Amino acid sequence: MPNLIKQIKETMVKKGISEEIISQFNFTENKENQSEIIMDIIDQMDKLLSKEQCLSIMEEQGCCTSGKPAKAHQDFGKKYSDKSIKEKIKLFDKLDTPHKYFCILNEDGTLSVYWGVGNEENYICVCGFIKKLSSQRKVSKTFCGCCGAHARKNLQRSLGAKLKLKKIVSSAISSKGKKRCEFIFQIENESKK
Repeated sequence: MPNLIKQIKETMVKKGISEEIISQFNFTENKENQSEIIMDIIDQMDKLLSKEQCLSIMEEQGCCTSGKPAKAHQDFGKKYSDKSIKEKIKLFDKLDTPHKYFCILNEDGTLSVYWGVGNEENYICVCGFIKKLSSQRKVSKTFCGCCGAHARKNLQRSLGAKLKLKKIVSSAISSKGKKRCEFIFQIENESKK
């Protein structure tokens, strides 16, 4: 699991969030209640930052973006480097990893990415941080940008394109299992057509 407390603070600095704003967050690390501290940071982000700032910070997080998951996406991207994004999406069933996503290339040029375990009305959040929270804890969709980052970083490898997290449409945790996770990404560029 990534050290999100440290990473979120570092990303805030990198993104130019003022020291005055950053000083209002509690970035104290405590392994025993790390998930609760992270949720408090996210709640504070929702209060103090714009939605765009929140998305730009969270799209830099994400777990499982190295090792086997990353290699599978990297190998896929190399193998199909001569294909367009649309063609690659059609080939995703050939991607050899459990870290794959259902994707739709939208008419406006954005990419809708769906991710979820379970089925309609009974989706389960796969996040390890969420599993450590009390079932009473309300989770902001902003936190789910971390899973969006996971998808973003792996999809950039497989699609050969730079992606920017534009919107968190839904998540299993925020919908109480009624919806799977859905993210919309802006496609910044495509290296091969």
